[in-house]
Amino acid sequence: MSTVRAITFDAAGTLMRPWPSVGNVYADAARCRGYATEDSEINERFYRVFSETQSTKVTFEGDERGFWRMIVGRTFEGFCPKEIHDSLFEELWETFAEGKCWRLADGAVDTLQVLGTRGYRLAVLSNNDSRLRPVLRDLGVSGLFEALFISSEIGFEKPSPEIFQEVERILGTTPKDMFHLGDSYSRDVQGALSAGWHTALYSEKACASPENISRIESFRELLDLLP
Repeated sequence: MSTVRAITFDAAGTLMRPWPSVGNVYADAARCRGYATEDSEINERFYRVFSETQSTKVTFEGDERGFWRMIVGRTFEGFCPKEIHDSLFEELWETFAEGKCWRLADGAVDTLQVLGTRGYRLAVLSNNDSRLRPVLRDLGVSGLFEALFISSEIGFEKPSPEIFQEVERILGTTPKDMFHLGDSYSRDVQGALSAGWHTALYSEKACASPENISRIESFRELLDLLP
């Protein structure tokens, strides 16, 4: 990886995680309206709905709010009456636009700072929406990145080659210059490999990965992986 000049990081699931959990934040919003909901049930429903949406490639053509309105509505089906789904969505949309319900990965800040001193160009490459910008500002890390590449703003999502090519165009780099870290094998790792980039899978828990794919469990391991 001696040719690497720039490193991009996935956001949700890699650089940061919902805090304490999506299920907790969602369930709290419902409980405040008088509806008994369990964190674990809502959490399981959310990730099932989100996964189904990703696998069926449901698109809203840049309508960020429309996409998340659908996710919130489907998550609360059977738990709360439909007439309050809109108010739940509005509250949750605003809540997740703030850093208070997100936590950075352990060691992320120190690792990013060291990589910066080593001369690497750092950026975020995320299948996220525009709320990522204020979240990273709230978390105090936006200044560590040269650029934020957000799928809803670019018009393509990982693993589409177009989003990786857009990063190269903006940064003025070539595939051999690039390294991407993310927690999704299909979107992050395979997308980066297809684009000709270097890559590694980030997973805090042990998981299977192809022998030729680097996997790290903490941000600090990047300091050993990259020269």
